[in-house]
Amino acid sequence: MQEFVGRTAVITGGASGIGLAVARRLGREGMNLVLADIEQPALDQAVAELEAADVSVLGVETDVSDVGAVRRLATAADERFGNVHVLFNNAGVGGGGPILEPDDIDMWEWVLSVDLLGVLYGIKVFGPSMVAHGEPCHIVNTASMAGLVPTPGLGSYTVSKYGVVAMSETLSLETTDTSLVVSVLCPGFVRTKIAESDRNIPEHLVRLEELSEELEFLRQAVQDLVAGGIPPEQVADAVFDALRTGRFYILTHPEYGDQIRQRAEWIVAGEAPSSWDI
Repeated sequence: MQEFVGRTAVITGGASGIGLAVARRLGREGMNLVLADIEQPALDQAVAELEAADVSVLGVETDVSDVGAVRRLATAADERFGNVHVLFNNAGVGGGGPILEPDDIDMWEWVLSVDLLGVLYGIKVFGPSMVAHGEPCHIVNTASMAGLVPTPGLGSYTVSKYGVVAMSETLSLETTDTSLVVSVLCPGFVRTKIAESDRNIPEHLVRLEELSEELEFLRQAVQDLVAGGIPPEQVADAVFDALRTGRFYILTHPEYGDQIRQRAEWIVAGEAPSSWDI
């Protein structure tokens, strides 16, 4: 994409973290913005900030794990701005624990519904109309470095992010003859609220606080790593660069290149993966 002024971007998880940083970046480029987020107070604050900067913006409270809510988001975007040119499927939650942990099925279902199905719903609801209008357009799906290398102790999160990478790769192959470009964002640790995702767990589900001490220790370790991560603005710049250049894999942490290459070597050699420090 080379034209941004007056075009429209839909950003899920747009009220904080990477989503908000990308919204600010695209707003500066003159794009209309539709921000979707499950947290209404944060959404209201983000919309007010962007409006104060003279950005045309619409906020829509959205649970991306609900396909009906995603359809309502699409209707609201169309009624306000018309054609969508950028879809940033970014909403996500943290979660995990050892795969053999027997008492966290509810947590798995929640993480997969947000991190994997939420991306799928965005693609299925917005993608066909983006292709149909024929104007240059781009879908960016947020995965993670955990979608490229195995990450022990973060089972549901890792599985969902591997799925997002596979979904993005397949979609890219299926849309080569269209005006739609696809990218997948695979960052390492970024200073966001991802480690505090339990604030949005539905009340009927098992809460992290009720899980084992091992999982509580893991959560604290991840929080510490996230706190030392790169700023979301750095990720936003990488996303915008991919929109301009059409880059598929958006990798914000080149220091993980050795792990990616090692995984490829394991596959070719038929070897089981070995552990590394995340």
